Amino acid sequence: MTKIYTMKKLLLVLAVVLFANVARAEGFGFHLGGKLGYQTANLSYKKADIESGFANHFTAGIFGRVTVKDFIIQPELLWFKSSQVFNLENDGIINPTLTMSQQNLALPIFLGYQFLDLKLVKLRANVGPVMYFVVDQTNKCSYNDQALDVEANGMTWGGALNVGIDVLMFTLDLNYSFGLTDLVKANELTIGGENFKIDNTKQSIFTVTLGVKLFSFGL
Repeated sequence: MTKIYTMKKLLLVLAVVLFANVARAEGFGFHLGGKLGYQTANLSYKKADIESGFANHFTAGIFGRVTVKDFIIQPELLWFKSSQVFNLENDGIINPTLTMSQQNLALPIFLGYQFLDLKLVKLRANVGPVMYFVVDQTNKCSYNDQALDVEANGMTWGGALNVGIDVLMFTLDLNYSFGLTDLVKANELTIGGENFKIDNTKQSIFTVTLGVKLFSFGL
């Protein structure tokens, strides 16, 4: 029985080694890692703006990447904080604002192409759909400082364009995501007996992340 068990282990090791060699020969690679970053409505290289982004719109998550020659499939799971201000309109002279602060999960699935490979440095471009999930939210209105019961959609859809650079085990990504569906379910609100309209609650944002490949296999 022991000999059979040993033989099975040996065959398993040989299969893994054989698969690794085939994967390298075919230009296959797999990476798994984590990333940290921030979101911003306007890109800036100023230190104060970057620090504000980390403080107010911190982003963290994990990513996986499968490469077949120069083609890339990269799913990610990111947690982030967001805060949007929407204008409320009615027929009167009062036009208050609604601030929605949330904790969210984003699930982008990128398809891309690695267009430059200098071994130690690699450049790539990606595009793909994004699913957004609301984890928690708070609302505040400038009209009498009221907290409003405004329900956000539990899941919304977006699209994203991404460019990135890999240096050894580190990755730097710049992502622009645009909303395809509205964040708020209803487009009419009642505040203090008055009716207000809220339009175009689609989210569009830049995301900057720095990641590290914690596990790599193949290219």
